[in-house]
Amino acid sequence: MFEWLSGREPILIYLFLFINSLFESLFPPYPSDAFVLVFAFLAGQGYFSPYLVYVFVIGGATCGIMILYYIGKNKGDVLIQFLTRSFLGKVFPVKMIEKAKKKFAKHGDLIVFLNRFLPGMRAPICFAAGVVKINSKKFFSYSFVSVLIWNLFLVMVGFYVGSTWDEASKFLKNYSIIVTLILIPLLIVFAIIYFRKRKKIQ
Repeated sequence: MFEWLSGREPILIYLFLFINSLFESLFPPYPSDAFVLVFAFLAGQGYFSPYLVYVFVIGGATCGIMILYYIGKNKGDVLIQFLTRSFLGKVFPVKMIEKAKKKFAKHGDLIVFLNRFLPGMRAPICFAAGVVKINSKKFFSYSFVSVLIWNLFLVMVGFYVGSTWDEASKFLKNYSIIVTLILIPLLIVFAIIYFRKRKKIQ
């Protein structure tokens, strides 16, 4: 795979990285970070410019999160109403969603800043920021800084730490596992608290 990728025209690779990062922002299960590591690794081998890899990744990620933000801002309430009328409405009633919106509006700045470091949560956070109508300039600034830091970290890992692809891929895998192990217990705790409160009210 490395041999095939290294033979492609650099501009095609940079455009792929742009689309790759944009796509991941819209569809969180898509593993864009792995591709960034691959091409940062190849840049370390002299096939591509690490600076252009970084710039195109930043551009794609920024476009993706802003698209999601504006979808949430302009169509978010409509989408939420549609979901609450479906079976999800029984699990997440309107009152709970409204309460979550208020909390996000209060603590959203920090969450937006950290969103890039939470794989799997990036798209929901950007959408939620649009729904609660966080100031667009503030959202862009915090998100952009988050994107800059996280992708600089990824590119450096691929370029410097990953003297072999195995090392770089193991690093990303371990990071994802650690984040998942932290998030799952937190979600379980919040779910238990929520259902207990709901039971008391009933």
